[in-house]
Amino acid sequence: MTREQVWEMYGCFLIEYTMEIGWDELVRSMSPDLKGFLDNLDSLHYFIDHVVYKANLRGPSFRCEENPDGSLTLHYFTGRPGLYPIVRGVLREVARRVFNIDISLTITGRTQRSVQMASGERTEEHVIFLVKTLDQNRESNSDSLTAGPPPSIENFDQTLKMNAAEFCTALPYHIIMDEHCRLLQTGKELANHVPKELLAVGTPIMRIFEVNRPQIPFDFDNICNFINAVFVLQVKTSPTDMRKQREETENSDDTGTGASAAFHHGHHLKLKGQMMLLSNSKNLIYICSPYVTSIPELMQFGMRLTAMPLHDATRDLILLNQQRLTDVEVNLQLEANNEQLEVLAKDLEAEKQKTEMILRDMLPLSIATQLMNGEHIEAREYEQATVMFSDVPNFQSILPHSQPKDIVQMLNDLFHRFDRLVVMHKVYKVETVGDSYMTVGGIPEQLAEHAEMICHVAIGMLWEGRSVLEPVNKKPIQVRIGIHSGPIVAGVVALSMPRYCLFGDTVSVASSIEMSGSPGKIHCSEKAYKFATQTGRFDFTHRGRIFIKGKGEMEIYLLLRSTKKSVWEIVDRERDIEKNTIDGYEELETGMSYAEQQHTIVHPYVNQTSKSCSIS
Repeated sequence: MTREQVWEMYGCFLIEYTMEIGWDELVRSMSPDLKGFLDNLDSLHYFIDHVVYKANLRGPSFRCEENPDGSLTLHYFTGRPGLYPIVRGVLREVARRVFNIDISLTITGRTQRSVQMASGERTEEHVIFLVKTLDQNRESNSDSLTAGPPPSIENFDQTLKMNAAEFCTALPYHIIMDEHCRLLQTGKELANHVPKELLAVGTPIMRIFEVNRPQIPFDFDNICNFINAVFVLQVKTSPTDMRKQREETENSDDTGTGASAAFHHGHHLKLKGQMMLLSNSKNLIYICSPYVTSIPELMQFGMRLTAMPLHDATRDLILLNQQRLTDVEVNLQLEANNEQLEVLAKDLEAEKQKTEMILRDMLPLSIATQLMNGEHIEAREYEQATVMFSDVPNFQSILPHSQPKDIVQMLNDLFHRFDRLVVMHKVYKVETVGDSYMTVGGIPEQLAEHAEMICHVAIGMLWEGRSVLEPVNKKPIQVRIGIHSGPIVAGVVALSMPRYCLFGDTVSVASSIEMSGSPGKIHCSEKAYKFATQTGRFDFTHRGRIFIKGKGEMEIYLLLRSTKKSVWEIVDRERDIEKNTIDGYEELETGMSYAEQQHTIVHPYVNQTSKSCSIS
């Protein structure tokens, strides 16, 4: 298979693909015959390149000539040499699919020439095809390659029934030129956009306009070769430019400095239309309209809609495009608003997640989940729970001799360690006030081992307290702890800043036990002692009866150790087998140096925090 055959097959596939993806109606609506289809291909290329995709590509150009025997001579011009086999495949497939005829294409001529353009020199190829019908007996949409001459009207007077002035009014932007591309006649509206001295008969068209499309040398032969193309011409010099040029010339003459090489250019009108060869074959007429697509462009050139005749579709195009631009502007604004809403929605979601995280830190997880779901939280009474208070008994004596930031740092360090224990043993921290730390076990999820869990946390607090030093004398902190078990009422207080609060006699008694206790000791009420020994194994010593405010004398027990868990298990730290005892309670009793604590290996719970941690 030769390269030309491959390209020809590609041309057939291109038409097949184009018609399958939705362009079939446009292709079928172009012309009732093949010649008309080929003559209008240039305008179709312009529409696709400049209107649909705005690609500003330079497509090929086609021009057909009808021969006496009914065949066609097709002239194909392109700046991409060697692609003519694609044209053969495209035309055969179009003839078969659209016009239901089989054709043959024979190359009768192929030439190349170099063309000097403003953008540089390029090679242009000219290929001539002879197009004939192969099967005249096949049922087709047309009897031949052309639709035939239009029906004649009897007694039709070929004389034009309008004078030149009326013609210039009917087509206010037309241009007639001779075979040397010199001006013969123009429409009346061009005088508003071109200096009058340039509109004199005999002025070369290239002095007045520059060719934007097609990109060809502007001479009679090239225009005839691209006669089916859409021509876009732009005014080179506007009347405003001419006036400014004259003023600068006069000023330079007065000052004797010579004419300025540069001056400010005004808006230069573009014209879009078609070239037609007149009957004498020596003159061309350019039938065109202003290349204006919106009202702002119209105003730039100082024009109004009345500058275009009523029959000119450009008026409708401007109005429709203005509506489209308005719709586009509204859509762009809607898109901008949607993007802003998306950003705000993301920010809102991020803030919502932060709020939920804070809420989970402030409240038990189950309570926080109910609040986030919009559920009403009723206060609830718990028959049995264990409340623990702890504080630093000599805190008031530390304050006068320490800097505020040192106090805050000390409490943060201490409470951070307490928070780790709270998370690890699955109890709930209620609040911190100053140096006081309040914890509860058995709520909101009721657990039988609530007292055992709190006792383990208390042992861990004694250990962690010895790991924090006072700011001034650098002595380990001694923590005082009070524990009591009994019924309590718990619920969420306030809505803007909800807090999970505990109420009842059990809370007051636990606080009083802690306040009347000794530093470095864990004080348990008789109820707490009984609940702890029901599920856990602990060593207690009886301290005796102590007066508790509001309760009178109560039996108090001191928690010494857990025989179920070692200190190392309670605080979740590894034991140094060379230095530490097996259970760690001897070290808890006698204390450890701060330096030794720094070398202790920390387990995964070390960076976790409890549900809430605030210093107030």
